[in-house]
Amino acid sequence: MKKAILAIGCALVALAPATLNAAPATQAKAVAQPAADRDAAVRQAVREMADYAQKILLQENGQGRADYNYVVSEWYEYEPQWHTGQLIWALVSAGQYLEDPSLIASARHAGDWWISREFKAPHPFAGLVNAYHGDRLHHLINWTTISDGTPGLFVLSEATGDRRYADTATRSGRWLWDHTRVPKTVKGGEGLFYNLFDPERGVILTDWNAHKQGVVYDAKEAARVGTPPINELARPNIEGFLFADMCQHTGDKTWCKRFIEQADFAISKQYPNGLWMDFEPNDLKTGKVHPRFNIWNAEALVKAFDLTGDRKYLEAAAKTARFHRDTSASDGTIYYTTRTDGSADRDSVTGSGVAFNGTLMLLLKERGYTEFDKAIERAATWIIKNRFSAKHPDPNLAGAVIDTRYKVKSGTTRLLNRDVGTTFGLRFLVDYARDRQKAGK
Repeated sequence: MKKAILAIGCALVALAPATLNAAPATQAKAVAQPAADRDAAVRQAVREMADYAQKILLQENGQGRADYNYVVSEWYEYEPQWHTGQLIWALVSAGQYLEDPSLIASARHAGDWWISREFKAPHPFAGLVNAYHGDRLHHLINWTTISDGTPGLFVLSEATGDRRYADTATRSGRWLWDHTRVPKTVKGGEGLFYNLFDPERGVILTDWNAHKQGVVYDAKEAARVGTPPINELARPNIEGFLFADMCQHTGDKTWCKRFIEQADFAISKQYPNGLWMDFEPNDLKTGKVHPRFNIWNAEALVKAFDLTGDRKYLEAAAKTARFHRDTSASDGTIYYTTRTDGSADRDSVTGSGVAFNGTLMLLLKERGYTEFDKAIERAATWIIKNRFSAKHPDPNLAGAVIDTRYKVKSGTTRLLNRDVGTTFGLRFLVDYARDRQKAGK
């Protein structure tokens, strides 16, 4: 039955390209075109994606939307703090590139929502933003639901001169440093930060794996089972390079030192293939690789190079970029479920993965790497071509980059298109356009 449902889902997805700008993801190919035509295509894509981000992904209250179920025309919430933070970053990038102040204003509106989520005294989490999961983990807060969103806040403060956004992100970072480091007394915990926190109980989850044991804490069950392995409870959590941004914003070099310690530890835990297989959402047993997690770590390592000039960080980041380049489909498609052996499940196409690895490869190119040039062009072509038409009859899809998920919940099939294809796609195409300008293309 599950295979039958999957077949139906894939068939529905396969129909979608009739309303897209070009061929389906599995057929898009990088085609040489005159420079002026290429630049025009990039600019048009950025314009259409920015319009979609501003008018559809940004809600009236400033919160970003996440998962759109195009079977029932309904949006679902998913880790809004980081999704909104990435939306902010995308709007600022597009606004600066297109010289459109309305996009910056929209980013500020989203930023105002983001900083309004801060816990205040006497709550035990005072100073931290309430970055609730909103999906399967409900009210629980994940470390990286904060840090994957904070880059947008620092970028917004820099673009507007309004320090409130970066100040709020900095307070969250201080709270995370003060409260979530794994004690040295915990075997194997050196360099790690606990992942999950429960604001209703006011505690850090140090003996309970909510992913496996459920959201509701059961003291008797915890005592019976014992503390899970530390790598199920904690990670390096360098995603979003929060401490590096705090260093730059505050001028306090202590945060740079702490960030470099994070980066060194992250390198020590990286596998030769460029991945961090000991930590969720990767799965060492099955070989399953999350399409963005490893790139987030690698992006932070590039930041470590910028702070130190030590190329070991770049080479570690390049390993990650190579893995995703080499395991993507011939047209550049990255699937949500990819494995270390290069196999993949083709039911969910992850445009955000294509774009994010494109961004990582551009960062490496800017720092002297030439091996990624063809893959960068391929990724840019993929994002330009694999979007729903701006004239699509459903405004919730019109202009969006393909980023699909197939899920079954309570016996009901969900076919989703996610916001992150567009937000990551915007950042990548803007960076790609600027790279072309520098090269004089």
